Amino acid sequence: MNRRASKADVLILGAGLAGLTAAYHLRDRDIVVLESSDRVGGRTLSGEHGAYWYNLGAQFVWDPRTIGLCRTLGLDLVGGEDAESAVFVNGRLAVGRDPYRLLMKMPISWRDKAGFALTIARLRRLAAATHGLDPQLDAKSLADVIGPASPVTKAILEMATTSGTGLSTDEVSGAVGLGYAIHLFGGNVNDTLKSVRGGTQQIAKTISRAIDPERLLLDCKVESVESAPDHVAVRYRRDGGAVEEVEATACIAALPVDSVIATIPGLPASKRAALDEMLPYTRIVSVAWLTDEQESMPWERLLAVPAIGLSFELLSNNAFFGRRSDGVRRRQGGSLVTLSTGPRAEALEALDDAAVTDKIRSDLLKMFPGTRDILEKATTRVQRWHGLPRFRKGWLERQTTIREPFGRIHFCGDYTAQPGMPGAVGSGYHAAAAVRSLLD
Repeated sequence: MNRRASKADVLILGAGLAGLTAAYHLRDRDIVVLESSDRVGGRTLSGEHGAYWYNLGAQFVWDPRTIGLCRTLGLDLVGGEDAESAVFVNGRLAVGRDPYRLLMKMPISWRDKAGFALTIARLRRLAAATHGLDPQLDAKSLADVIGPASPVTKAILEMATTSGTGLSTDEVSGAVGLGYAIHLFGGNVNDTLKSVRGGTQQIAKTISRAIDPERLLLDCKVESVESAPDHVAVRYRRDGGAVEEVEATACIAALPVDSVIATIPGLPASKRAALDEMLPYTRIVSVAWLTDEQESMPWERLLAVPAIGLSFELLSNNAFFGRRSDGVRRRQGGSLVTLSTGPRAEALEALDDAAVTDKIRSDLLKMFPGTRDILEKATTRVQRWHGLPRFRKGWLERQTTIREPFGRIHFCGDYTAQPGMPGAVGSGYHAAAAVRSLLD
């Protein structure tokens, strides 16, 4: 067998945000990054449409570590200030200048408004009283933390937690789900959301240019991983070619949970059991709607619109950021993205892309009547993901086991930290720090 071998200080498996964050913080070392797909970015995937960009994966940036990384990389961040708040509930779109005015305009009874406000106020006090992820809350489901609530309140909170974590309030850890439950009415959320100019995938693309390009290998299928007392050896095929081997002093596995289990043999039974609890990943279907209108549209001032009772739970107006940075001049076109997560994505699973767009278009027209001509002429992009690990109640009890290195193999990814980009970027940073200590 033709086998080519090389050596490195650190081998990183996976070129998503977690793996590339680790690579960036170890860029002064001799590193090799292996990625199974033909691109970088993992669950970030962006594109351009005229003057605008769109994100088919992770939408927004908001946590301090990711914002700091973007600024270090020289990326331009555009804020969501001045966007109006909105929600689609009971078949109608409510819009307000801020979350408090939005609550008053929601088409629900005054009794339901009062009940919802009291529930959110209680959850906000609980969140303010806890520091970080609280083990007592983690031992409960979010439904247990919420307690008795009206059907409308339950529906809104269910939408928020399913969209953020992929789990219902009955399943998700109370500690993890609490932040998503109060997200919509936890202050002026739009002021905290930012977008990377050109799309979220620009983070990964910029890091890939900052590290040695020859050490980032795409289209690599891992054949075997061997963990020895003083090194880790990985055999792989690149583009279906001959078997090659990298021997490294340390390895960082920045892979989804199912890939970790399939790729790394000999994991302790306790670790495998903890990882199994994160599976299966929640399904997500995202659709970009790339429009070419010249006039102002009813979604012009909106940034993110949660939806109750539709085939998608969130509409993101990606073009808002481009228009905001352009000032008063309105350029032609726009870019909207719908996200369908969990049960909503599963309901679309059997449909082909054309049927998916037809279904979602009909629901968009319920939200924005009178825009049929624009939406029927829009170019669409459909992306199907296995997107979110399952942060079930009791996750914090398993976190130490999940994070524990296996010999010289360290682990990072959102499943080791918290859902989404904050977990990916933060875990990549900490994995790099642990490996640097090992090397030093």
